[in-house]
Amino acid sequence: MAKAPPKKEEKKPDAAAEDGEQPPKKKGKLPLILGLVVLLAAGGGGAWFFLFKDQGAADAAQQGAQAQAPKPPVFVPLDMFTVNLAADEGGQFLQVGATLRVLDQAAADAVKQYMPEVRHRTLGLLASKKPSQITTAEGRERLAEELRQHVNNILLAAAGRPVKPIALDVPQPADEAAPAAEAKPAEAAAEAPKPAEGEAPQEGAPAEAAAPAAAAPAPAPKPATLLSRAAADDPVQSVFFTSFIIQ
Repeated sequence: MAKAPPKKEEKKPDAAAEDGEQPPKKKGKLPLILGLVVLLAAGGGGAWFFLFKDQGAADAAQQGAQAQAPKPPVFVPLDMFTVNLAADEGGQFLQVGATLRVLDQAAADAVKQYMPEVRHRTLGLLASKKPSQITTAEGRERLAEELRQHVNNILLAAAGRPVKPIALDVPQPADEAAPAAEAKPAEAAAEAPKPAEGEAPQEGAPAEAAAPAAAAPAPAPKPATLLSRAAADDPVQSVFFTSFIIQ
């Protein structure tokens, strides 16, 4: 007889399946990794902000220091001048060496370009002076300022800018002028009537009237004007005499 095929074994469902419950799914590590990335990014961004903020402040301070650094001076020497001075007591001549301090290199190039006119104007100015006008230190300072203004006007006219009138004296600032009221007490004491020699002071007169104290000398009045100076944008800022001989 033929044998009957063996019966297949039926798989028994899990107890959890029999109860209708699904097995819990395993949670991935992706949220944890994303949290770490965000945390590191935040920390790195903060460090970058403070680092480059300090670096930017240092760069700004360095640039400010460089902007405030004074520019080096630019000088233009002039050739020696020899002129006969105007008649004073006898025939005398002047030998002068001068150097111009100019605003920048562009002004220095302009002086060299217009040097023939600069020399012509300088020779005429020097020859117009008397020895008595330029023998003192004050006279030489005035001559230097007058020469500066003449050369400055040459460069201003060449640049198409309006020239300035030659003016050596400017008004004294009001806050520097000596107040006249300070001298009044001393003047009043000096003008007080003094008793005649051998005459007794009047009865009831104050002791100061009988023997007035010596009046303090009044302060010397300050000059009403000052020697003018260059403006901040003048091409020629100063004139220096490197040699000054009168014979």
